[in-house]
Amino acid sequence: MKKIVSIIVIILILISNATIVLADDFDEDDINDSEILEDIIDVSTNVENIPNTNSRAVLIYDRGAKKVLYEKNGYSKRAMASTTKIMTAIIVLENSNLTDTVEISKKAGGTGGSRLGLKAKDKITVNDLLYGLMLRSRK
Repeated sequence: MKKIVSIIVIILILISNATIVLADDFDEDDINDSEILEDIIDVSTNVENIPNTNSRAVLIYDRGAKKVLYEKNGYSKRAMASTTKIMTAIIVLENSNLTDTVEISKKAGGTGGSRLGLKAKDKITVNDLLYGLMLRSRK
């Protein structure tokens, strides 16, 4: 089961085209945004320090040093899309059986953005729903 979770997380990371920064489980620091802005390390003069990413927004923060190491649109608000997909996949894997069959509700069947084209009362396995979750969302 842990292998499946790892594979799904890796696939979602590759699909989402996002940069992910891991943090501690508990955030006991009281972070002051103005302090963070003052401590941004200037990487513009050293091309070697600029991460190679095609993400629209990135923020890398060193909690130990309390410094932003790099940011690209790091202070703009963004949707949680891929993070939500990853968390949904983990919760489903931890709490359900992949071979279970579920019936699509009227509300879920009417939700847009899916490439699966599910309608109310369709029956599908949890495994296939997870596969559908990992597909790239429509833009």
